[in-house]
Amino acid sequence: MPARRWVRRSGDDQAAAAPSENLGDSTASEADTSKTLLPTGAAAADSATSSVLSRMSLCSACKARELLPGFVHLPGLLPLPAQQALLDMACHVALGRQGDSASGGWYRREAGKAPALNDGTKARFWDTSSIFPAEFRALGEAVAQRADKEFPGNLGEHAACFEARVGALNFYTGRGKMNWHCDDYNFAKKDRPIVMASLGDTAEFGYKMHASEPDRSVKLESGDVIVFGGRARDLIHAMLRVYEGTAPQQLVVPAQPGKGRISVTWRDAGPEDGLTFNSDERLGLVVTSNTLPRYLPGRSPKGKGKGKYRGYG
Repeated sequence: MPARRWVRRSGDDQAAAAPSENLGDSTASEADTSKTLLPTGAAAADSATSSVLSRMSLCSACKARELLPGFVHLPGLLPLPAQQALLDMACHVALGRQGDSASGGWYRREAGKAPALNDGTKARFWDTSSIFPAEFRALGEAVAQRADKEFPGNLGEHAACFEARVGALNFYTGRGKMNWHCDDYNFAKKDRPIVMASLGDTAEFGYKMHASEPDRSVKLESGDVIVFGGRARDLIHAMLRVYEGTAPQQLVVPAQPGKGRISVTWRDAGPEDGLTFNSDERLGLVVTSNTLPRYLPGRSPKGKGKGKYRGYG
């Protein structure tokens, strides 16, 4: 196996009290952040989470770097209050869509069995951004514009036109991984970037422009964001490893799903691209004509993984 080339951040990239630029009218502080799970119900999610997201700020001192043409890493872009707000939102949305006895979101629920993550050692979720608090979409678009501002040459108009129409939430346990792949155009438009924030435990994110190239990887810590588009839209990538116990101590993680790593991804796609289903349907939590064969009742999804390189769901 080719040796991996690590991208490491210098210590001064992790300043805890760096200045920030506001997305809303005021600056978020740690006191603004709820330390408990959001109450059940869409209205509660909107009222509790939106108030935090609207005051969310991005770190203006973040030293962005372009790892490949069109692939931008923004270390520490999300301060702790922003991380907590996104984590609370992700857990609320992905845990609270179904009743305790029904499969949905991150969990499969079967009679007589304990709830299980919907994809083995990880859980996947995606749906239209309309089910998220309104500020969620604005945050994803602001991050895309920030990456475009830093590196306009390779993202350019692709990021400027980005609309965060789909939200994806993945949870990884300490053993969770995602195989090498590049994202299909029905999950993100060919001429739009993909924006992803990392929360919780540090992850090793693998990437390369072409399958024949040596593997590269970068460590994504809680609060880091990556954006890839333009020449890097078809970036081949993988979630190679989760480093357990590396989340910020101040980050409050609910008992369910528990400690691990969460990725929050914003995508620009819709029915015109062929994305006419959400994760509940695709992963067989609600069986429809869009359910992948390996997730149909009576079949085990274990060991099937993804197709080689192209795909997402």
